[in-house]
Amino acid sequence: MGASVLRSLLAGVLAGALLGAGAASAEIVVTEKVSHYAVSGISGRDLGRSMLRGGARTINLRHAIAATTTRFDFTDPVLAVERGRCVVKAITVRLSIEYQLPKWTSRHKANARLRRSWDDFYAELVRHEQTHGRIAREFARRIERELLRLSGTQAFGCSDFGAFSEARFAALSAELRRQQLAFDRRENRSTSTISRLQHALLVAQ
Repeated sequence: MGASVLRSLLAGVLAGALLGAGAASAEIVVTEKVSHYAVSGISGRDLGRSMLRGGARTINLRHAIAATTTRFDFTDPVLAVERGRCVVKAITVRLSIEYQLPKWTSRHKANARLRRSWDDFYAELVRHEQTHGRIAREFARRIERELLRLSGTQAFGCSDFGAFSEARFAALSAELRRQQLAFDRRENRSTSTISRLQHALLVAQ
């Protein structure tokens, strides 16, 4: 139903990390935000058209009526040299998630059948977007594990570590995009719950 965006400054963060010591540790910090765009109508068809218009303006994706945008950042890095290799001893993985959803502003003017259809569809739409968020959370844990496994070359003063780790993160990011797109493809099937509820909404009067 929407988009997932990955951004990071991992190479720059690790390139400027201080050398330290101690047991390896990583922390994941997740923040969530929900924003809305207004839709109106007193029929399912009107609501469908309003969502397409509002989504195009707000999300900037064709046919998108909701979206989950994710951003990964990395802070507080500490590198150390162990057995001639540069390793991550500590880092904080920060994941920001923003859900963009429609908000029906003319609900009070509609009949009970349309309100029920909207409520059923909207609950499933929220579940859909929150699943995108859950996939991103699982990816954050994967990043945490991967960062603690990476190593760089002491002979270069660990200067190669940032570029090396960024390449690994790019590969993981591509994997996340594949997972998110695969989920959307399953949800876009006509037999899926969200597709059936969206159809029921569009034909409701």
